[in-house]
Amino acid sequence: MRLFRPQPRISLAGNGEADAIAALYIHAWEPLRGKVDDRLISDQTPDGEEVAAWLRGGFEVFTATLDGVLVGVIRCSFPTGTCLVDRIAVTPEHNGDGVGRSLVEHAVARARRGGVTKVLVQAVPKLEDIVRLYRALGFRESAHLRAHYWGEDGTLMELPL
Repeated sequence: MRLFRPQPRISLAGNGEADAIAALYIHAWEPLRGKVDDRLISDQTPDGEEVAAWLRGGFEVFTATLDGVLVGVIRCSFPTGTCLVDRIAVTPEHNGDGVGRSLVEHAVARARRGGVTKVLVQAVPKLEDIVRLYRALGFRESAHLRAHYWGEDGTLMELPL
């Protein structure tokens, strides 16, 4: 019986991790095929070249590892006094293990250090686990989004800091 979960190591992604991060997105989103529109999955599974572009500038990408194995990722950007957190993904084998929570908490802590006034996330209501996580961390719904390009509606959630 395991009493304590191992805590993931969260770190800023480096340029050499782009392909591994892209592979993680595919691995994390593939089991959702049939639950959400394929256009959303396509949008949320960037290739290594796109991830490399994020890492070169404009975004901060944080990875979560357990025993040296990449198990999660999250992306942050800082437009006009806010922090936009998106592109969170956790390997299916580690869903429910606290990896997503650790990533979001790290992103919120980074936003606080950056002096922003609020953190924004977009969530797809069909993905109940992530919506429940955001609510548990204090995020509240602030807008309903008609994301036709995803084939899914979305919810904008915010956390005032």
